[in-house]
Amino acid sequence: MRSGGAIDGLAALAPEGRSKGSGRREIMLRVATALILAPLGLWAVYAGGIALVLATAACGVVAAFEWTRMASQADVAWVRWAQYATLGLTSATAVVFAHNGLETVALFALIGCAITAGLAFLGKGSISSMAFGAIYTSLPFGCFVWIRELATQGQLLLIAVLIIVWMTDIGAYFAGRGFGGPLLSPKDSPNKTWTGAIGALVCAGLAGAAVARAGGGDFSHWLLFGLALSVVAQTGDLLESRFKRLYGVKDTSGFIPGHGGVLDRLDGLMAATVGAALVARFLPAMAPALTLALGQ
Repeated sequence: MRSGGAIDGLAALAPEGRSKGSGRREIMLRVATALILAPLGLWAVYAGGIALVLATAACGVVAAFEWTRMASQADVAWVRWAQYATLGLTSATAVVFAHNGLETVALFALIGCAITAGLAFLGKGSISSMAFGAIYTSLPFGCFVWIRELATQGQLLLIAVLIIVWMTDIGAYFAGRGFGGPLLSPKDSPNKTWTGAIGALVCAGLAGAAVARAGGGDFSHWLLFGLALSVVAQTGDLLESRFKRLYGVKDTSGFIPGHGGVLDRLDGLMAATVGAALVARFLPAMAPALTLALGQ
């Protein structure tokens, strides 16, 4: 692990020191990138099949590389390269075989976990970091494809997850910037506020209600599903922020202009996808209004 001094040094990375012009340019870049990537993501989910598998596997491999680069800490060069390969292959395999079931996705994630933990032991790196990273960078992406292939209406459920998470991000950003307020988790993120979290919940709830209206589901259940998914997504976002502060990095990479890395951009969606998959697989009786989306 990085020293406490390295973590404290992250204060220099806080955005307050940026000029207004720089902040405005960054916002424009973020919006432009989102306007390009969001339609591509929706198209991949709508099309399903090989397009979705390739797009999701690519994201999973990049996420695996980002995590290894950030958290490996191995002293031996060949071990680091083996960890890159192991996590990347684990994520891609979990995606490719996701149609076989959620248990298959979990199995590949656990196999990758065991292998990379052994590699971390040989390289005198962090065993817990790499073991967790193998699951963290494979399970969500496998769940993403599994939900889409779940049933004839899996497409609707996955699109709903995307919309709810996006509305969570939008609501948190504009409510937080517009109204300010006390910080949600000062140690993990210097920018997230309770006001932003509440704004995120409101927007996510409205998104769930809109899905119910469009798809014919029960209004109250989709509203609650949207709220719950928003909480999970925000928790995933804070978890990723904690990881970055722990390892002393600002962004996991610069892969996505204006957004940082895949892990920076998809952290909330990754958590929400796993949550939605677990509900769909193990607790369908607790979400009767989702039966339309699950094709039951």
